[in-house]
Amino acid sequence: MESKLQVVYRLTVPVEEQGAFARALLLEQTVETPEEVALRVPAVRERLMGEIVELEPLEGGGARLALQLPVETAAVDPAQFLNVLFGNASLHDQVLLEDFELPPTLMAHFPGPRFGIEGVRKWLGVPDRPLTASALKPVGLSMDELVVLCRSLAEGGIDLIKDDHYWGDHSFAPFEQRVRRCQEVVQEVSARAGRRIVYAPSLSGTPSEVLRQAEIAQRYGVGAVLVAPMLLGLPFFYELVTRYLEVPVLAHPSFAGAQRIRPETLLGKLFRLFGADMVIFPSFGGRFSYSRATCRKLAEQARRPWGAYRPALPLPAGGMQVERARELIEFFGRDVMLLIGGSLLRAHPGPELTARARALVESVVEAAAALSNSDAI
Repeated sequence: MESKLQVVYRLTVPVEEQGAFARALLLEQTVETPEEVALRVPAVRERLMGEIVELEPLEGGGARLALQLPVETAAVDPAQFLNVLFGNASLHDQVLLEDFELPPTLMAHFPGPRFGIEGVRKWLGVPDRPLTASALKPVGLSMDELVVLCRSLAEGGIDLIKDDHYWGDHSFAPFEQRVRRCQEVVQEVSARAGRRIVYAPSLSGTPSEVLRQAEIAQRYGVGAVLVAPMLLGLPFFYELVTRYLEVPVLAHPSFAGAQRIRPETLLGKLFRLFGADMVIFPSFGGRFSYSRATCRKLAEQARRPWGAYRPALPLPAGGMQVERARELIEFFGRDVMLLIGGSLLRAHPGPELTARARALVESVVEAAAALSNSDAI
């Protein structure tokens, strides 16, 4: 096990077909030839075939399949790792990627979060309470309207203000102009308030365009960036984080639902493995269908001890209401950043929105105090 990548799949295959299907899947994820062809070559037979370590029929139908796969084939590069993890297997409608475990030799190939929860807290100067975030939207606002919106949220005490992920390099709000003006706002309000407020622009486009945007954003001094790893591609996300970014990375889940991978594994584990410091995910009770159990598992995956990797900060989002702040903090605990957009933005930008943002921050502080009191009892 120490030198093997263990991968767990959920199969929706009739009982009588499970053994043959599992063997075929093992070959598909390793040598991709008929077994007799692979067995002719001693090195392939002895080192690269992998093995089935568990095939357990499930009470509700289907089966849980655990494979041990050779590290030699997975450790070449991030794309090859994903290929071994869930390459051809993903083409089978009957297969879902449930989980994976890395041996130490493979963990050394991936960065994990460079800041993690502790680093993000230090970056923001908030050592203990739950954090707050909101989004600049809708897409289509003029630059002046964006600036007013950004200022309203900053003056209301929101810790992190991000671009909506639909912002690109639009003609009505070009990337460089948007970054410059929003960053000027948060720096001005931060200086006046005596606390750090972070603006996170969205990096989006082809690899060359994203690298150009990363250089611009960091030149203007942004405190974080927003990236959708599945839209850009996980191998490019890995390179972007490890080679080109010096600020915390906020990972957005767009396009993640197009994969047959459990959300807690993809968002809570793979995004963290590839370098996300903060992970946005659709919370229960919003406009998406994630259950309470899935959200709990996802947050736990992001924060759990995992080798030398720093824990990532979970950001429940997706239609969260200001009035639910206490409920969400009681559910997710102290190490969380609540991302509330539309519910805040129902208030008009200006004094009304600032007041509503301030009320959210105050409710978070009160909920954290109540959580501390309950822990002390």
